[in-house]
Amino acid sequence: MRTLIFTAHHQLQQSAAALATACHAARRGHRTLLASSGPGHLIGHLLHQALGARPLELEPNLAAMEIHPHEEVARRWEQVRPSLRSGLVARLRDLGPDELPAFPGIDAVAAMLVAERARQSGRFDLLILDGPSPDALIRALTLPDVLRWAVRLIFGLDRGPGKSRASQEQAMIPAAIVAPSATAPLQELRIELEQQRARLETESGARVRMVALPPELRLPPLRAALTAFGLFGLASDEVIVNGQPDQVDDESRRDFSHETSRARPLLRIGQLELTPANRDTWALRGAALYRDGDVFASEPPRPTSSERDLRLLIPFLDPKALDIAVASEEVVVQLGQLRRHVLLPGLVDGGRLRARVEGEMLRLWVE
Repeated sequence: MRTLIFTAHHQLQQSAAALATACHAARRGHRTLLASSGPGHLIGHLLHQALGARPLELEPNLAAMEIHPHEEVARRWEQVRPSLRSGLVARLRDLGPDELPAFPGIDAVAAMLVAERARQSGRFDLLILDGPSPDALIRALTLPDVLRWAVRLIFGLDRGPGKSRASQEQAMIPAAIVAPSATAPLQELRIELEQQRARLETESGARVRMVALPPELRLPPLRAALTAFGLFGLASDEVIVNGQPDQVDDESRRDFSHETSRARPLLRIGQLELTPANRDTWALRGAALYRDGDVFASEPPRPTSSERDLRLLIPFLDPKALDIAVASEEVVVQLGQLRRHVLLPGLVDGGRLRARVEGEMLRLWVE
């Protein structure tokens, strides 16, 4: 199953592009699930169709749903609660689903849970996510790093017991004096978040598509979001520009061109109507937007990475804003206000970190 994440700073533009793409893909034979991640849901309004938290089949190759973040997280919580049987975490079993807090990035986390359930069902070839917003998606991508940092700081369990002596020696509560049953749920949550993030990385076939108006192509927020996605391993294959070709200047066309950098997404320019309509009309709008036929006409390059060699394509990468350091056996990559923590196992074995910027590709490896 392939995943397309539509995101934008204007939700109506984002929802319209996701809906047109989904209807067009379904008419071309892709078994498509269109899921709106919220917090506001516009797909049902644009379709004149009431949607709920379960996929509703609209036609043979198209189903749609609205993701309710608290319901999705609560469902996963009900699966986890039985494992909280003893130790420090036993009291967490008393927390009911209604007591769970809303945390930054919950929309994106819920969307990833839906994506995994859709993949396991085997019912769909394509998942199209309407949202989350760029900021919410970036916050969700940082959650695994934050949780790993907390678990390492408190228990010294960044890679599991016995694999990181330095972290265990510096832990606030050494794992040796805590029952494994007390820390296992935290470890499992950390691992699950990392696995969910990995399912969105370039190698998974997932793609992020920004939707923008022509003037936004020259503004910092759009480019900063693309840079953040690249830092966390997400591929952006296209920027969908809702406008006429003559509204996009030559400089923007050069900036979003593989001739300038293979790391950058290509521009898809087309006037997309935003008014509510039936599925036939939305399919026609999608066909006009994707004049070349398939929704996957553009394929971003996939740099080859390994356990000891990480390669990231980062659009609009500014090497002067890049800072790389090793802290507590992790590689900390800071790019302006962005920060990603990377585990390269060779460092634990005494290997030496190497880093190189090649155009807009960042390579980190251990010798």
